Amino acid sequence: MKNNQVYDALLDEIRKKIPQNSKLVSKLVDILCIEKEAVYRRLRREVPFTFQEIVRLSKTLGISLDHILNIDSHKNRVFQLKLIEYMDPHEIDYSMIQDYVNIIRNSKNEKNTETGIVSNIIPQTLYTGFKLISRFYVFKWHYHYNYNQIKPFHETFVPERISTLFESCYNESKNIHTTSYILDNQMIQNLINDVKYFNSIRLIKDEDLALIKEELVQFLDYMETIAVSGFFPETKNKVQIYISSINIDTNYTYMDTQNYKLSMIWTFILTFTISIDRKTFDLIKSWFWSIIRNSSLITVTGEKERILFFETQRRIIEEF
Repeated sequence: MKNNQVYDALLDEIRKKIPQNSKLVSKLVDILCIEKEAVYRRLRREVPFTFQEIVRLSKTLGISLDHILNIDSHKNRVFQLKLIEYMDPHEIDYSMIQDYVNIIRNSKNEKNTETGIVSNIIPQTLYTGFKLISRFYVFKWHYHYNYNQIKPFHETFVPERISTLFESCYNESKNIHTTSYILDNQMIQNLINDVKYFNSIRLIKDEDLALIKEELVQFLDYMETIAVSGFFPETKNKVQIYISSINIDTNYTYMDTQNYKLSMIWTFILTFTISIDRKTFDLIKSWFWSIIRNSSLITVTGEKERILFFETQRRIIEEF
């Protein structure tokens, strides 16, 4: 690539990360520790970014230098793995969650925002509104991620600031104009199996098990309310829920806003890889719609399937 093409690619990536022009200059001042006029000169291409500045921008904003230099071939797509520490978070951990919340929040007034979620567990945008379910997923993540420092469920507490960010994620996600879920029909059963296992090895007390069961009923009631109406009760934004007839083996999300074509693949329970690459977005979205062919819509229409699904889930919880 020619130098001017590299520079243009870098500026494009910076503007994708900081789409608001009013914040761009002040953000670069903070990152690079230089004066505003020096930033303006770089944005006007009068003075190039130094190598050290490019490295700092890449590290702070999560910009792939391989992508900018076009090192990756058409068969390689760039993802960033977000390794967030949930139990003992640092400022960067809070920032990674806040960045995701901000993407949704900044698109609040857009009319045609869209997100699609495929999941074999309760999706994060739903379970973050239920404290015990959220706490269980953090507990399970900690059990695997910090195996040498295992804590029982009753000693696992989500830090207050993380809990607040979870709540923001739960609330802001309802501002997306159209949300489509494809859920594994074993979603509730999978969670119950996990809870029962941890109860059997004495990491979850019987009284906590009962409380989780109670909250699962509340979650199911909320989910059925959405399925019957076809929208979030809080914002009246459209929701479509599909139940997959085949097992879902990978959890992923796409989000389409004015400024972002975002793709996320969930790994390690609470960890996700994220991409803003357009071809990756198109592939994830295409895969999403291919799974719909093997799924049943239970929102508004599909009354028979909806009733059967929720009756089955309630019976599973009652037998829990």
